[in-house]
Amino acid sequence: MPDDPLHRVTFRLSYGDCDPAGIVYYANYQRWMERVHTEWWFLHGLRFDELPARLGVAVVTRAASAEYERTITLFDQIECRLYATRVGRTSFEMRGDFIREDGTRASTATLTLVCVDPATPAKAVPIPPPMRRLLLDGGAVPTR
Repeated sequence: MPDDPLHRVTFRLSYGDCDPAGIVYYANYQRWMERVHTEWWFLHGLRFDELPARLGVAVVTRAASAEYERTITLFDQIECRLYATRVGRTSFEMRGDFIREDGTRASTATLTLVCVDPATPAKAVPIPPPMRRLLLDGGAVPTR
């Protein structure tokens, strides 16, 4: 796994992030993961809504998962560290580690994303070179 994250986003939990007991609502990790990885692409000039016209691909989510290790609660500060953990021919995996202020990991979320033909979404296509370069230049990731 790469040591240096591709991107980091830090935020403080608000009421809308938590359930009535003041504990983060579990599904929010996937929402935050989507936000952090989408922002990383955006900051590198690759908006997902423009990929069909610019690179001839669309990106779809094939799988999403999360593991919960520690509780975070209202007003806790959390940092999401984004990594590219696998880059294949047509798909790639992004991982987000959610780190508490004390340095411990609260959760890990993963997304497996696939490049598809925009006209035939069931047809996987190779990851375009500009996207592949960004994924690989972010750290040492295994290819497959």
